[in-house]
Parts: sequence; structure tokens; C-alpha cells
Amino acid sequence: MLVFAYSPAGLGHLRVTEALYDGLPPGVVPILLGSQDKSITNIHRLVSLHPMMRSLFEWGQSQGTQEYFFTYFYRLGLRHGAKLLYRQIVTLLEQRIERPKTLLMIATHFGLAHQIAAIKDKVMKEQKVKIVLAVIVTDDSPQFIWYVDRADFIFVPSIYTKRQLVRYAGKTGLGKTQIVINPYPVSPILSRDLSESRWQERLMQLDNQEKSRIHFVFPVSGAAIGMDFFVKLVDLLYQKCPRCLFHVIAKTSLYTLPYLNELMSRPYVKMHLATADREVVHLYEEIYRKNNFALEITKPSEQAFKSLIPTNKIGGSLLLLAEPVGRQEIDNLNFMVKHGLIPNLSQQRYLWRLAERKASLEELKEKTDLWQKSRFWRGVVMPHHSERSAQFVWWCFNVGLFKKMIRNTTRIDDSIDYKNEVSPDGVDIFWQKITKYLQGKPLAEKL
Repeated sequence: MLVFAYSPAGLGHLRVTEALYDGLPPGVVPILLGSQDKSITNIHRLVSLHPMMRSLFEWGQSQGTQEYFFTYFYRLGLRHGAKLLYRQIVTLLEQRIERPKTLLMIATHFGLAHQIAAIKDKVMKEQKVKIVLAVIVTDDSPQFIWYVDRADFIFVPSIYTKRQLVRYAGKTGLGKTQIVINPYPVSPILSRDLSESRWQERLMQLDNQEKSRIHFVFPVSGAAIGMDFFVKLVDLLYQKCPRCLFHVIAKTSLYTLPYLNELMSRPYVKMHLATADREVVHLYEEIYRKNNFALEITKPSEQAFKSLIPTNKIGGSLLLLAEPVGRQEIDNLNFMVKHGLIPNLSQQRYLWRLAERKASLEELKEKTDLWQKSRFWRGVVMPHHSERSAQFVWWCFNVGLFKKMIRNTTRIDDSIDYKNEVSPDGVDIFWQKITKYLQGKPLAEKL
């Protein structure tokens, strides 16, 4: 019996749940167990929507002594609030005509993962069922709260996160949990091949000699963080290039509506709206299937891992990343830099300077190493201000940098270490590993 335990709030957790669901082996029918614990969803909304609470949470989860204290008390609170989840799981088991011998639970939210771990032994003893708990970390950010002792597995995107969590568990004396490195599970739908005609259309969009529309996609976060920057950026890019057409995907909320109403008046903006986070995830994939995007304007949240998708796939648009806000986004950018998927900080600042003085392609090519590495880039980080960002994006387009980046369908640079972390097939690899374990084979890994 397979159960997905997820929180209905938070796009990152939902995107990973949806990706794993879409990639299920044939014939497997899962049960979706959405958290009914209002404390988890309320905390997420509070942190997402209120700057002061977000700053407090980021301080508590920033590396240092405070993270040990924060994690200890947060974990304690989560585990003491597991009574409702216990009743949900027992009800699921009692409703089955044929009682399963094994219950595989996939948790994409640390809150639910801790609660399942807290009641796991009790349910197994009372219901005579074996529970296997697999936790999926949804950023390459080794925040201590993701270490769930008494889980069977914690799947992480990189050896960096694995080592940090192992070190934390050793220092705090928590029970040992097997941590498994698995490529980030990006959507199998977005990883499908483009047809040859759509691939040629995407190439034409980033050719400055062509006149076809350049399609941008812009997913808006529920908290509407940085929207003043993004709205100005959209206007400035259109002023520089009337070929631009922007597709905005957003959930309507008290915080997003003022900006969405403003964008609706632009003839160069198409709106795609939903009323719930889960609808947004479905809408995002649907819009990608129906359109052909060359560029995506986004934050380096879980969207950063779309850089694992080659450019000739449905979701293989180039990423125009806003500067990071918070530890998770910084860590995700570091993942991309480590694997050569975006320029490193010094390279990025050099590019910004070239864009500011409108340097030529020849001047860019003079820095031979940078020019050669650029063919592996799947995105760039934009500078802080809207005006500078618009100038930078326009310069990258005009000198042919985007054209070079989009044309290379090679997944990674051969000189990069840890190539096993950058496959677009993370979903398939995850299910292969789970199947292997259920067949009684160990998932042994070395640090």
C-alpha cells in the first residue's frame, strides 16, 4: 500500500509530490494523504506571507547555535501534534478489505515526516503492518529540521546535504537514518522531448535575427515576494523588445491580486490563474505543454532544479533567476554553480559589468574559459534592480549568449564532479531504488 503524505500549502512540496505521482510504475495506485493538521499549513502561510515571521524563521534555520535550539523545539512540537495523523492512518488501514503487509509512506514535507516517525512504531504494533517511511528533501539545503530520525530513508539531492545532515545527527545523538543521494525529482511531464518543429521554434525565439514571438513564463509565488521588481522587469523588457510575450501563472490571493490586476492591463501579458496551490502546479505543467517557452523568470526556489532538464525537452527553457532570498535559495544557487549550470559569482558579476557597458560579442569571447563554459549554463542570475536586470537580459539576448546556451542539449560539463546528482530522471531513479529496497536489496552508499 502506497501513501503520499503531503502538505496542501507550499508549491515546492506539491511539485515534488506531483512529479513522483506522475512517474509511478505502471499499475501502482497510491493514496494521497493531505495533512489535516492546521498548524503545519498555518505556519507555512504565516512564514510565506509575513516578512517578520519569515525573517524569524530564516534566523532560526540559519547555520549556527540557534538552528540546534530551533530544530529541537520545532521537532518536539511537530511530534506532539501527531494525534490527528495517527487517526487518519488507522482509518486508512481499517477501510481496506485486504489488510496490507507493508505500508510505504512518501513524505515531501518535514512536518508530516516527523509526525509519521512519532507514531510509526505504535501503528505497526497495533495494526500488525510494516511501515516504511521515505522522506524527500525538496531543496538542496541541509536544514537540520529535515533530519527525521526513525525514518527509513531520507532522499537528498546532493552529497553536500547528506554530509551536513549526517554530521548534525552525530552531534545531537539522534537515531541513525539512512540518507540516500538521488537526483532531484523534476516533473516527468516537463522532461518529455519536444517535437522537432517545436525545438526549432524555441531556437528561433532566441535568435536576434528572427521576428517570432519570444515566450516568457513567469510563475508567481503565493506570497508575492519581490513582485514590484518583477512587474517593472516585464514592462522594461517589452519596451526593449516588442517580440516579448509574458505568460503569468499565479494563485489569486490577497497578496497577489494587486499585482495581477496591474498586469492584466498589459496587452503583452497573458494571465493563467488558479485558486489553490495544487491547481497552480497542474496549471504550470499544462501551460508548458500547450506553449513553447524559451525563457522563465523565476526565483531560485525549487524551480532552480528545472536546470536539470535539457533544453530540447518541454520544460527546458532558460532560467532568469532573481537574486536569492533566504538560505534555501542561496543553497539552491550553490548547487547550480557546483554543477556548472549557471555562472559562478565572479563570472556573473563580470557578465553584469559587460552588460552595463553594452560590450560586444567579441569582447565576451575574449574571456575564452567563460565563453566555453557558457554552453553548459541553463540559466543566469539577474542583478538587483529591475532596470539593470532588463538591460542584462537584453544584452544576453543581443550578443547571442542565450542562443548559445539554448542550442546545447548536452546535460552537463564532463569536468564537473558528482554527475550522479544532475540527471533529469530523478523520479525514475527514485522508484527504482524504492523497488530495490522492497525486494530486499540494500541501498548501500558511501560518503
